[in-house]
Amino acid sequence: MGVGVLPPLLLVLLACWASVSAQAGTTVAVTTEALNSTETAPMTFRPALSPKPPNIPRIPGPSSGPRPSPVTDVAALCVCDLSPAQCDVNCCCDPDCSSTDFSVFSACSIPVVTGDSQFCSQKAAIYSLNFTANPPQRIFKLVDQINPSIFCIHITNYKPALSFINPEVPDEDNFDKLIKSSDGFSWNAESDVSFTTESDTPNTSKYEYGVPLQTSDSFLRFPSPLTSSLCSDNNPAAFLVNQAVKCTRRINVEQCEEIEALSMAYYSSPKILRVPDSITEVPITVQSIVIQSLNKSLTRLEGTDMLRPALVEAGAVKVCTKVVLEVKYSLTYTDAGEIAKAHLSVLLGTISNAVVPLQQTFEIHFIQSVYVWDHSDHESIWTIYCSS
Repeated sequence: MGVGVLPPLLLVLLACWASVSAQAGTTVAVTTEALNSTETAPMTFRPALSPKPPNIPRIPGPSSGPRPSPVTDVAALCVCDLSPAQCDVNCCCDPDCSSTDFSVFSACSIPVVTGDSQFCSQKAAIYSLNFTANPPQRIFKLVDQINPSIFCIHITNYKPALSFINPEVPDEDNFDKLIKSSDGFSWNAESDVSFTTESDTPNTSKYEYGVPLQTSDSFLRFPSPLTSSLCSDNNPAAFLVNQAVKCTRRINVEQCEEIEALSMAYYSSPKILRVPDSITEVPITVQSIVIQSLNKSLTRLEGTDMLRPALVEAGAVKVCTKVVLEVKYSLTYTDAGEIAKAHLSVLLGTISNAVVPLQQTFEIHFIQSVYVWDHSDHESIWTIYCSS
């Protein structure tokens, strides 16, 4: 090969090599906004992406954004506080309970109160009782609780979503603006404004399972044993909760006429509210009275007149007659959660110093009333027992 042929061939090879080298060594300028500097980095070819539309906020990274703050103050939340201005049994967070009430508690019915369980970290109020103290004391702790679930709210970028927005209250300054912004609002200037009293307003409330039965003054009391066999009269009767308990009372026979829990009127005088916070009352009707003598013989009375304990002296022996030994409530309710009827059956007996302490039995059962149609197309009312 001659010397004159080599220069053109070398020029072609050198041109090809220079073209490949230029493509392999190409760099682009990349601006890092966080550092405000310009660096060089190898260019990587990727599929073309559609341009980002303007005015779309940037999604925060996993480590940015505010942590969700608790909306509910768990230290002030008490879900077992059902009776207003009264201590609820075993409700350690009830502010109406005192050290005297704690002495009859068996345990805290709700030991831990938390807020929104969807948060990864939240406050928790922990309640316990110190029975070694005299009198017993309530122990309260406020701790941070970690949600073990991987599906929890760690970061929130929209705080108003954690609570309800308070609606704007109309006044003379913003009334016209609210009228224009509202949908479907109509105002009839010719019609007169009618005021409805509370009794005319339909009451949509109803009793639900486990809710205490309200009376005209507080709640229907159902004596039960708590930490011991002694009767506690502050236990409320709960809707649809059938119960049968026995408890004892330490009494002085000579003072039996003054003890309310021994009198028949103590259990028959309350008037149950048809529904919670209602003005309609359902009286308790005495259905039967049975008298038990000292030799255990039973006699059913014809009438249902109110009988009260009476102290009788037979020589050196003092006995108290017409003392309540058993109480049986039979409450009829509707499918709308209303109390329709309330019946009471009592067993009265005679006690002496030989049978003290006194044992009493209390029962409560719920019966559902339903409307059915018989074959003659006449409406009839039947009752069926509630299975609980």
